[in-house]
Amino acid sequence: MKLKRSIGLFGIMCASLGGMVGSGWLFGSLYAAQMAGPASIISWLIGGFCIMFLALTFAELTAMFPISGGVAAFPIFTHGKLVGFILTWITWITYVVSISQEVQSTILYMGNKFPSLVQKVNENNVFTPFGYMACFLTMLVLIFLNSFGAKFLANANNFISVWKLLVPFAVVVVFLFTSHNFSNMGIGSSSPHEFAPNGINGIFSAVALAGVVYSFCGFQHAALLAGESKRPQRDIPLALILSILIAIALYTGLQYAFITALPESALANGWKSISFVGDSGPLAGLAASLGVIWLVTVLYIDAVISPFGTGVLYVASSARIVQTMSQSGNSPKFFAKISKSGIPMRAIFLNLVVSMLAFLPFSGWKAIVSFLSSALIFSFAVGPICLIALRKQQPERRRPFNLPFYKVFAFIAFYVCNLMIYWSGWNVIWKLGVTVITGFVVFVISNYLSRNTLDPEHVATKLDFKCAWWLIPYMLIFCVISYYSSFEGGQHLIPNGWDFLVVAVFSLLIFILSVKFCLPKAESDKNTASILAKKGNTNCCS
Repeated sequence: MKLKRSIGLFGIMCASLGGMVGSGWLFGSLYAAQMAGPASIISWLIGGFCIMFLALTFAELTAMFPISGGVAAFPIFTHGKLVGFILTWITWITYVVSISQEVQSTILYMGNKFPSLVQKVNENNVFTPFGYMACFLTMLVLIFLNSFGAKFLANANNFISVWKLLVPFAVVVVFLFTSHNFSNMGIGSSSPHEFAPNGINGIFSAVALAGVVYSFCGFQHAALLAGESKRPQRDIPLALILSILIAIALYTGLQYAFITALPESALANGWKSISFVGDSGPLAGLAASLGVIWLVTVLYIDAVISPFGTGVLYVASSARIVQTMSQSGNSPKFFAKISKSGIPMRAIFLNLVVSMLAFLPFSGWKAIVSFLSSALIFSFAVGPICLIALRKQQPERRRPFNLPFYKVFAFIAFYVCNLMIYWSGWNVIWKLGVTVITGFVVFVISNYLSRNTLDPEHVATKLDFKCAWWLIPYMLIFCVISYYSSFEGGQHLIPNGWDFLVVAVFSLLIFILSVKFCLPKAESDKNTASILAKKGNTNCCS
């Protein structure tokens, strides 16, 4: 059955904006300012325009294959089961850790009202034992809501989407009209502050570590509607470009409003140590210090609505990923069981345990978002590779949106993905490497030590180790470059400026290898037909 093409430009643009304006905006301004000072405005510009290149490559892919879980399916089309599993594994990890992140957003804001939930450790807001208990109880509530979440969210979706867009715009306007200390910008000889106190490294680090990239990753919601677009060739790229530009304007405006609204006392110890009463929920705390009590109330409500709405979705989506992996023989069949209510509760409780464990290696909201940003971009980086491979493997397939100069756009998208991961620094990238290795171990155990060696539904029945060889130098070289970089945790042996060239050469090498090791056309066609049939899209863009 074909999808009905009924969504216009405005609907697709709103879907993209709704995905990009999530809970990240509640904290991004504070952490970006701490890392880059007023120059954090540039961080938002860099992050937004980098994501734009990536979004356009996904526009072609999702228009060709308008199926759920496309990010995990595309590498199976082009490189087979192992690469597909690794990307699915990373996607599952990001979804599960995102549950922790969304819960953190709510509890940190509630810390302003209930001080026993949050404490200061090395100038970071971290949870007390009561805070962790509140996180656990909140996750249980998310599981409860998930039992009837689909209907609940469907009815509330329009309200939530409008709310999520109006509140941040209201914050910008109120902050600008209530307190506007332009001297905080560090522009001009009379300003007591620096514009870029941590230099170029601070600007780039903020892109990867302060929630900038994380905030823009919701663009994929527009790309996923490509199959239902009335005019995908025109509307998909236009919607992506317009929505990302609007998000850039919103986030840079919010960053500017936040910086100029800060009282002088908050900057007494410099940008790195911004501190004010209520900074565990920074926007609400700043609004309270400015005396805008009604806005404080609105922000507390938003701190519950936005994370809860997103959290319910992540609980449901991550459970479906585990269920699908179980059905494919890549995780124990135990987790594939569906309860009488139609919910994969065993998978949900597995995700609950992993979500709580995610608090152990990540102390605070910023640490979780830093990892999430790199993991998300790593999973998205395969998009440009799949675009090139599919042009080679399936040139005859109809492309509702045909990306012009596709080789140039695809390489630039892959390059900026690697830059954004590189800027996160060694402290994050080694965790990403461990995650990939763990995924490979799980794959081997599931496919060789269990009875489910082959996919029972005949989707990518070969393990396709050869087509995954490029992943080894990709991860190893990335770790080496990161270790010797000048970013967080690095040895400062690769100078600023030269690292752009190093990452460019590295990206080109991996880009060529990944296309060289893609599946033969016959195998690609077989995998594509199998997955499309499994998802009920046998006539998809044929």
